[in-house]
Amino acid sequence: MTGTGGDTTVRGIERRAAAAWPAAFAEERDGWLLRHTPGVGRQRSNSALPPPPSTGTPGIGLVERFYGERGLPVRVQVSPAEEHGELDAALAEAGYRRTGMTAVLTAPTEKVVAATASVPPLPVRLADAPDRWLGVFTELDGHDDSAAVGREVLSRVPSPAAFLSVAVEDRPAGMGLVVADGEWAGVFCMATAPERRRTGVAAAVLAAGARWARGRGAERLYLQVERDNEAALGLYTRAGFSPSHGYHYRVRP
Repeated sequence: MTGTGGDTTVRGIERRAAAAWPAAFAEERDGWLLRHTPGVGRQRSNSALPPPPSTGTPGIGLVERFYGERGLPVRVQVSPAEEHGELDAALAEAGYRRTGMTAVLTAPTEKVVAATASVPPLPVRLADAPDRWLGVFTELDGHDDSAAVGREVLSRVPSPAAFLSVAVEDRPAGMGLVVADGEWAGVFCMATAPERRRTGVAAAVLAAGARWARGRGAERLYLQVERDNEAALGLYTRAGFSPSHGYHYRVRP
C-alpha cells in the first residue's frame, strides 16, 4: 500500500527510517519525535518528525525550545508531506524556508530481486557490522561530516543490517546499507565512486541488498532519494520501485 491513502504504512515507513538512522538523542514529546546528533550536519539527524496531522502547528513551541536550548536551527521534517499541508503552510507563513525535497519509493522485495537478476555480477562484500565499511563510507560519502556520521550514526544502526561494498582494483567503487525491520527493509547510503558510475556498480549493490533482505523475511523495501537525483531515480525505477510519498524540511532562519 502506498501513497497517502495508506496512512499506517506511510507513517510506519517514516518511523522505521528514523529507527534505522538513529539519532544520538531522541525523545517523544506530544507526538513529536525530537532528534539531535552532535557533530553531524545531516538534516534527518537534527530535525523533528511531526505527530499525525492536525490543525496549525501542534506543539511547535516545544520544538523551538528543544532546538533553541541546544543552539541549533529549528528544523521540522514535514513528512509525509502530502498529509501535513496545514503544518507546512503555517511554517512557511512563520518564515521557515523549505529545503531537502525528497521522494520515498517502495517496492516488493521479490520484484527488485527479479528486476536485478540480470545485473552483471560484481564481488559485493557484505558485512553485518560497520567494521572497515566505515572507511568506504567516509571515502564515497563526500560530506565534511562523514567521519562523524560513521561514529555517531552508523555505529548505532540496529541489527539486522547489511553493510555492502564493492571494490575495483583495490579501490572503493560503491556502497550501500540495508536495514531490516520486520516485513520491511530500508535502503540507505547508496553511493558510487565518480569514475565508476554507469558501470553497474550501484545496480550490483542494490541486487545484493535485495537478496539479503529477502533472506531476512522482508517482503518490501523502501528508500529515500533527492527529487533532483535523476540518475538514482532511474536506477530505482528500473529495479521496480515506485513512489510512495514525499517529504521536505522546514528550517527557521
